[in-house]
This record gives sequence, structure tokens and C-alpha cells, in this order.
Amino acid sequence: MLNKYFKYFTIALFSVVLIGCAEEKPSLSVGSKPFTESEVLAEMIAQLAENEGIDVTRNLSYGFTSTVMEAAKQGIVDVYPEYNGTSLTFLGQAPSSDSAKTTETVNKLFESQGLQLAGSFGFSNDYVMTMSADRAQELGVTKISDLAGLTDPVTFAVEQDFLERPADGLQQMNRHYGISGSSSLPFPTGTEGKDQQISALLDGSADVAELFATDGQIAEYDLIVLEDDKRFFPIYEAAPLVRSDALSAVPGLSTVLEKLAGAISAADMQAMNKAVDLDAQTPASVATNYLVSKGLLPEGAGGGGADKLLVAADPSVGASSTTAKALRAIRAGFSGNDLELSNTATPLAALSDGSARVAMVGAETFYALGDSGPVAKNNAEAFAVLGYKSAHLIALRGGAKSIGDMSKIITGPVGSSSANVLAMILSSLGSSESVEVVNSDAGVADQVASLVNGDGDGVFVMAPQGDREVSGALVNAAIGLVSLDEWAEGGHTANFSFIRPATIPARTYNAQYQPVSSVSTQVVLAGPVERVQDAGEVGPGTAGTSEAGVVPVSAGEVSSIREAIGASDVIDPALPKHASLIPTIEVADKSLPFSIDISIMNILAIAFAIWMIYICMLPSPRKFTMPEDGD
Repeated sequence: MLNKYFKYFTIALFSVVLIGCAEEKPSLSVGSKPFTESEVLAEMIAQLAENEGIDVTRNLSYGFTSTVMEAAKQGIVDVYPEYNGTSLTFLGQAPSSDSAKTTETVNKLFESQGLQLAGSFGFSNDYVMTMSADRAQELGVTKISDLAGLTDPVTFAVEQDFLERPADGLQQMNRHYGISGSSSLPFPTGTEGKDQQISALLDGSADVAELFATDGQIAEYDLIVLEDDKRFFPIYEAAPLVRSDALSAVPGLSTVLEKLAGAISAADMQAMNKAVDLDAQTPASVATNYLVSKGLLPEGAGGGGADKLLVAADPSVGASSTTAKALRAIRAGFSGNDLELSNTATPLAALSDGSARVAMVGAETFYALGDSGPVAKNNAEAFAVLGYKSAHLIALRGGAKSIGDMSKIITGPVGSSSANVLAMILSSLGSSESVEVVNSDAGVADQVASLVNGDGDGVFVMAPQGDREVSGALVNAAIGLVSLDEWAEGGHTANFSFIRPATIPARTYNAQYQPVSSVSTQVVLAGPVERVQDAGEVGPGTAGTSEAGVVPVSAGEVSSIREAIGASDVIDPALPKHASLIPTIEVADKSLPFSIDISIMNILAIAFAIWMIYICMLPSPRKFTMPEDGD
């Protein structure tokens, strides 16, 4: 009987094991390199695979080429986005500009290693030489060979890596095209370095910037891509590098890769890189949105469910490398969130009512203009410095020589940094009643056009020194900058301590041959003030909450954001600072520790010492003399 039951038990157990084995599905490990484009493409592969019912493990930002390629060879990563030109180089071959031949060669060499490039995403991420539209038009340049024919030497803004590349770097390109006498401005490799390259290009310190064809900055700043007319640069066509074993072992993987074949153009990839690098969206959300827009994923599928975090900003805050860097830093502090930048006349009010979590504002925003000077709003705390804005007072040459000569000044919209600082300056100078202020939603160029047409005596703009909009406007030889000597000379900083004297160096702008006295304010990231609700029926509320749902930026988030921003100036002492940035003073406890044993021993020791002193102070005994015989 026992043998019979044991047989049934064995059959049942074996059936369970078989069922478990039948239900086990092969999983897919998707990797990427640690930069935006690779992460977005990897997310596309992962999300399409999940939509096919494949279990996916994400190994995003696994490592640069040598690391992630080795992981694929060892089976740690099954598939990741790669470039045929990069693969060719890592396989010890010379770079080529023939994409089809490159892919064919790569796949032959990869075959023995169990890897293959599975088609192409549809675009190449090649090196490109870019120029601002104005500079390209001014010099008459449309292709790289045009640079060789210029009279003046060309200045290149390049990544450090581009200077050191032995086959496809700057020196080799110059020799290939016969460009002589050029100079270079090297910047760090990576997103931060690209910001600096773009800034150099836009402020005129460089003529040409080396970028990649799919960099989002190209579209954002309307840059001109010069034609590589002598075909110097090798091809870097993007494609999934996949393990051959994974293609056969994971049902549906081939279908996933086929859906992505030819599905992405260079312009599409540019826009997606911009969404991540400049608009601070998550790679997962960007990938989802693109796949849904192309009908490759149904609505609601994918990994694009990140929460939206609103960043409120002054109306004058626009697209710039500083803004992009700030948004990336905020995203680092609030990991997993998509960001939305909202320009509003009342950014700190958006913090107070809970609609925004972070604000990007000038120091003047922390104060309201009262009857007798600035009044602190006390509704926000600064926690990171982004930079500075300087006042640019523009007037017709031969017109007003100072702000005191002006009766009508054009500036930005109500609530903007320009409008707020101008109002404070006029108030402190006692000119509020005598000067008409025209608030305009138009850009700097249109404001200057109104000035030239006689619609005002000056234009007041708060902007970083070298700002491209201001630079573009000051190309007009009929206008120039006017000094704000009255501010420093009159000691007005004593009342408006956050508006500090500054100088715009000579040659910052066209035909500006002398330094110009100005004022500046600090630009910071701010969060709502932490509050504690009053005690009520349900007891005291929690710190940082309110009926409006205000949640302050935590100390950890502040630390992450500041780390992402990197080294920056100290927050202006006139501004309220986040609690985590205020040094804590610890008072050392100098009292002696109490111990009953030690105390008893001390008492006994003192008593013994007193007894000894007492003994020593007793009078000496009289000498006893024995009587002599006969006495």
C-alpha cells in the first residue's frame, strides 16, 4: 500500500516539475552605453520586447563600448544599441565611410564571437561640423571645404576626445581639407562639454563646433551642419548588436528588432535627444512617446508613466545651456520624474500653492517693492546657484547718456526679471514717477527695433553677459550700452543688497570698446519654505505640508541637485537658504561624567588627605626625662 502511494506522489511531483519547466520563459537582458541616445534606443528595444510578452532585465548605462561589448560576448547582455563604425574600430579595422561594407565586414568578424548587428535603426550618428546660421551666412560657408578658403583663421570648439583621435580627429580633418592656421578651444567630453561648445559658438568665441549628427542642440539652436563634401568622416550607423543565441532562444526578439529597422531618422533622434538632454524628460518616457506616435506600441503601453514635475521660471528664462544644465540637475535630484518648464510672472507663488516643486529665479524675485524699499516675501528658500544676470541698458548712440536722461524705458513683461529689477532701480533712484515703463512681451530684437523707431529712450534687459539675444541686437551700429554709474555712486546697494554693482567687460558685444558699469543679480534654484501646520483637532501637522499640498525640497534632493550642478558660487547672503545649507553648531558638553564608584573614591581620597593634614598639624609630644638616682 505504501509503495502505491509513493508511486502516486512521485508522479504528481514529476508533473509539477514538468509544468514549471513548461511555463518558464527565456528572459532578455537589454543593455546600453551611458549616454542619452543609447539609453533611449535600449528602452525602445526593452519596451517592444515587453509588449511581445518577453521578460526583460534592463542593464542600462552598463558601460562604454569596451565594457558593454564584452558583456555581450559573455552573455551578460543579450542586446544593446551599437554603431557599425565603432564596432569596426574595436575589431581592429580601419574606419570607412561605406556603411553597407562596414556592416558586412563587422558581421563577418563578429560571427565567430556569436554576435551580429541586426539591421539598422535608420540613422547615422556621425561627426558633424556646425556653425550658427548668422556666422555661416556672414562667412558664406555651407560645406567644410569652404573653411579652407577663408581669409581669417578658423576657431573650432571641440571635445577633448576629438583632438586626440588618431584617424578621424581635428588635425586629420584639417589636413584632409587643407585647412591651415586654425585654432581650437577644447572642452570636456560629454553633455556638459557640449553646453560649453554651444556657448562658445553662440557668443562668437568659436566659428565652428564639432558635434554629433543627432545632438539635440543642433535643432534647438538652429545650427547649420556643414556638408562633409570630401567624405572625411567615417560612418557610424546605429543598429542593435545582439547575441545570435538570444535570437534563437527568445521567441519574438527577431520581430522586435524588425519593427525598429529603419524606424528612426536622424531628425527623429535629434528631437529625442533634445527631449532628454535639454527638456529633462526621462529616456523611458521619450522612447514610449515615440513608439506610440509611430504605431509601434499601443496607447498606455511602455515605460512612459513618469510623474510630471513642474519647474516654474521667470518669463525671461528661455532655452540656454544654463537652463538645460539646471533641468538636468533637477532631474538628477528627482530621479524618475519628467520635468516641465513653465514660464510664469509669479514663480514663487507657484511654489507656495504647490503647483511647482522647484523655481528658477533671480535674487530680486525673493523681494517685493514696498513704499520704503524691498520687502522679503519669505515664501521660498534658495539652494543652488546657477549664475548671474547683468543689467543691459541700451540706448541710441548720441541719445541718452544715463538712466537719468531717460523718460521712457522699454523692458520685459510684468513679473520678469527685467521688469522687477528696473522697478527697484527707478524706485531707489527716485525716478519711478518721472519715467514711463513700457512692459513688452516681445523679444530683445523687437524691443530694440521699437527704440530705433523712436518709441522710447532706452531698453532695459536683465541677461547673462554675452547673451546671444543681446549680442544679436547690439550688432545694430545705431545703438550701444549705457553705464549705470548712478547705482554704485549713490550707495543704493545698501537698501537693495541683492542688486550688486557689476561691470560688463570691454568687447563683450559688438563695437563695445570700453567696460560698462552695470548691476547684477544672482540666479538660483529655489524650493518652497518648509512649514509646520498649527495644532488642531487631529494634532500638529507634519513639517512641509499644507492644504495646498506643498512639499519642500528635501535635504537629499538638494544634495543630489547641487552635486549634479557641480562647483558654483555661494548663495547671496541676502537670500533665504535651504535649512540643509545652514551650518549646525554643536555645543560641546564640557561637564565631567558622573560615576558613583569614582565619586566615592574621590570622597575617600579627600577625607584621607584631610586626616593626614590634621595629623601633621598636631603639636609635638613633650619629651619625658627619667629622674636621676638619688633624686
